[in-house]
Amino acid sequence: MRRWILLPLAVLMLMPASLAAQEDAAPTWWAVFTEQVAPANVVAFEENSAAMTELIKANAPADMVYYTHSGPETGYMYAIPMAGMGEFMTMNEQWMGMINEIGWEKWEEMSADHLVDHRAMNFYIELADQSYHPEGFEESMADKPFRRFDWLYPKSGMEEEFNEVLVEWVDFYAEHGLEAGWTAYQAVTGDDLPLVVLITPAASGSAFHMLAEEEEAVVWEAGSELWAKTMEMLRGYEAHDATFRPELSLVPDTM
Repeated sequence: MRRWILLPLAVLMLMPASLAAQEDAAPTWWAVFTEQVAPANVVAFEENSAAMTELIKANAPADMVYYTHSGPETGYMYAIPMAGMGEFMTMNEQWMGMINEIGWEKWEEMSADHLVDHRAMNFYIELADQSYHPEGFEESMADKPFRRFDWLYPKSGMEEEFNEVLVEWVDFYAEHGLEAGWTAYQAVTGDDLPLVVLITPAASGSAFHMLAEEEEAVVWEAGSELWAKTMEMLRGYEAHDATFRPELSLVPDTM
């Protein structure tokens, strides 16, 4: 996170579901910046991140927001919501202004580039129609810090058909009153496109798997044809677990 302003800023995943639920609003874009840290460096990186977060909170503009997630496979992800790509340069100017206030020498002193093995930055768009938000769903709920990230790789040329089948899944879950909700995101940039990411929150990993097992019987019994249809459109699938890190995030006081 410490050097994202020197790149074309940051992208993913993934927070307030309320933004995706605004039917009349333009889709929310996300800049998601990722840092991969070797296990041996995680403790030092966490300590540095905590200090850097406090520095940012003390100097950030009132409207600056980013959401942090971390996981053994996903690394540290910093997701920034945007009204559109036109907002990108504005955010970049915000970061530059903040660092000027802090002082570049102090900022560089607190940076921990030597602890980071790899960095990446990509853009995503929330897919409101492909997201399932049952009553009471809030992806950023404090009591649901667990996140399941499902990476779905549609076959090339089948993006539109795949998005349509995701809408069918939303209708299926709603019809059967299933509780596991998710928010869908379309990757705009990346090395292996097309890609759709579904993010499902839960109180814990065990809570996620228990609910998944309970609902699996319904999916297999009533949704077998839809499942087969979906699999025919996919060229790949990955599942990764992560945790929402509010203490390393810059979020509104209402969150």
